[in-house]
Amino acid sequence: MSDFKKFNSFIGIDVSKDKIDCFVSQTGEFIQVENNQKSIKAWIKGLSPDKKLLVIIDLTGGYEDLCVKEFCKAGFYVHRAEGRRVKGFMKATGQLAKTDKLDAQVLAKYGEVLQKNLVIYSPVQNDIRPYVVRLDALKEMMRRELNHSHAPKLEETIRKTILKHIEFIKKEIALLEQKLEKIIQQDPLLHKRFCWFLNQRGISKKTAFLLLGMLPELGKLNRREISALAGVAPYANDSGTLSGRRFTRSGRPPVKRALFLCAMVLVRYDESIKAFYYRLVERGKPKKVALTAVMHKFIIRLNARLKDDLKNDTF
Repeated sequence: MSDFKKFNSFIGIDVSKDKIDCFVSQTGEFIQVENNQKSIKAWIKGLSPDKKLLVIIDLTGGYEDLCVKEFCKAGFYVHRAEGRRVKGFMKATGQLAKTDKLDAQVLAKYGEVLQKNLVIYSPVQNDIRPYVVRLDALKEMMRRELNHSHAPKLEETIRKTILKHIEFIKKEIALLEQKLEKIIQQDPLLHKRFCWFLNQRGISKKTAFLLLGMLPELGKLNRREISALAGVAPYANDSGTLSGRRFTRSGRPPVKRALFLCAMVLVRYDESIKAFYYRLVERGKPKKVALTAVMHKFIIRLNARLKDDLKNDTF
């Protein structure tokens, strides 16, 4: 865990759209607060940021953002807990029942037991992320519509409506990209980083947008952390004498898709990457696995370069 502290008290927070259920380990009390800024701020005012206190907030599709933001602003240590990991912890501890109160209590226990392995959340100022998320959603929508437009036995009337929708999406994408460029040009730090990305082989303007908005931690984490965030870290799958194929976890899917396109370009035009890729293929690795290895190598190299440039102030 980065910046590890020894915590002895914990607040578990289960988040839903309209409310948050909280469990305070020190007092054993349960508290329910409306999920809005006024209510959360009022509750936090009654708490004091203690270096021995860790707040564990579950990820709930964005509904947790306000709670995370307010606790960070108030100076608390916060960990954003992945639902998959918490569910695994519940199964391991025999916790089968599920209510919002119990979930909050489990989150506090999760923080207590696994605190050495938890990453403390560090807020990153990123004004372009909402635009990048929307841009990625529009591109995914256009991809689906293009596939639909080529479907066999499609009624011509329906095809025309799909093509009309595609044209509309293209215009929206162009407008959004113009807006992004304008925001980046007005922010010196964002503009410097954007130009830095464009100077790296294999990165297009669209990929630079995505890395700026969806992976702001680049250059600030170690190689394991950044590859895990990007969804390209290899995990072992061995048992006894069996040595299974390594696998990756989801990470941030838009970043992973962008890295795949970068890998395709690099395999064609970067001699060292091309040699690395074909060595893996010649050793019997499936091409998809070899491409994932290229993605992993590329993001680690990119992270190291940016970290060095930031350190040496050559960025």
